[in-house]
Amino acid sequence: MNTKTKISLAAILLGLGVCFYFTPHLAVRGMRSAAEEKNAAKFSGYVDFPAVKENLKASFNAKLASQLGKEKGANPFAAMGDAMAAALINPIVESLVTPESLAIMMEGDKSQPGENNTKSPQSGPGTDTSMSYESFDRFVVTVKQKRETGGAIGLVFNRDGIFSWKLSALRLPI
Repeated sequence: MNTKTKISLAAILLGLGVCFYFTPHLAVRGMRSAAEEKNAAKFSGYVDFPAVKENLKASFNAKLASQLGKEKGANPFAAMGDAMAAALINPIVESLVTPESLAIMMEGDKSQPGENNTKSPQSGPGTDTSMSYESFDRFVVTVKQKRETGGAIGLVFNRDGIFSWKLSALRLPI
């Protein structure tokens, strides 16, 4: 191999590496674009609904168990309440986290043709957003309201194939 071929090959590999590194950023950008356009079908393509459902069920059930765990010694009905709450949480999450419900939520804020939409991205306090890899196959977008003391929301993306990513979990400040 001559020098020109080696340099070309190195440049191609470097370019592929850069593209590979930024693929989750492109997925987040596509998801944000779909949300701004209120395109539920496009947005749904970025979401792994079964994984998000399981994650939310586990989060809510863990929070509930920790709250009820504090009362189990003092309240003999705490175990029954725990079972009833789990029986309620699972169907609620199953019914709310669907492509159809996402489409309904996105339709709810659409402006009518000819109306002036006075909302702007700058109105309101804004958000602080950070993006980082947790591992080779996991990328997290952390969103926090500026000037808020509450916790941040984490959007967890997992690799789906070689170059695509899907939202697979939510880290809620509960």
